[in-house]
Amino acid sequence: MNKIKFIIGITGGSGVGKTTLIKKLYHDFADRVSTFSLDNYYLPKEHQWVDENGVINFDLPTALDQNRIQMDLTRLIEGHSIEQDVYGFNNPEANRRKLVIEPKELLIVEGLFVMHYPFVREVLNYTVYLSVKPELQLERRILRDVNERNYSESDILYQWHNHVIPSYHSFVQPHKEKSDLVITNNETFDNNIHVLTDVISKNLELKNEPKV
Repeated sequence: MNKIKFIIGITGGSGVGKTTLIKKLYHDFADRVSTFSLDNYYLPKEHQWVDENGVINFDLPTALDQNRIQMDLTRLIEGHSIEQDVYGFNNPEANRRKLVIEPKELLIVEGLFVMHYPFVREVLNYTVYLSVKPELQLERRILRDVNERNYSESDILYQWHNHVIPSYHSFVQPHKEKSDLVITNNETFDNNIHVLTDVISKNLELKNEPKV
């Protein structure tokens, strides 16, 4: 039996707080939530595009295995559990592990290109775009990538100016106005966070009601 009742997509640029928002939704909706992250579908390095300086650009839609994303997402929506390899980014110390995702009432689909890929966008019931001041985005990315992903600050700044920002303007930002809800997350989430939780609550409860 398919348990999924409501599917939301969460997108926005790097460092906007997608993971933080998802943690809040898990806190609010507990075991009714599962997450499908596009981050776990990066192609091997040998299949990535390399820029004119020989640096791999991971911030392009072509960096992800779109066929596998579509196959796994379809299976999950049909009510089957799936297994993902958790992507370790640039950290060789990161444990390579398998993640089993079970279909739950609320499915969160998150990633940079959630709204760029038509086959993802068309299955979403509701879309959320996170917005943050650019200087805060960069500050958060540096902190994360130095501590968690084994990048040097110079590498982070190179990627930011040459890959991250151009990709954001081409493939992510154009979808801001098309989203159902925009949440600003500078110091904290703005009041639209309550709009999101109310929408989720309403849809889960409405879809629990017996049909007349």
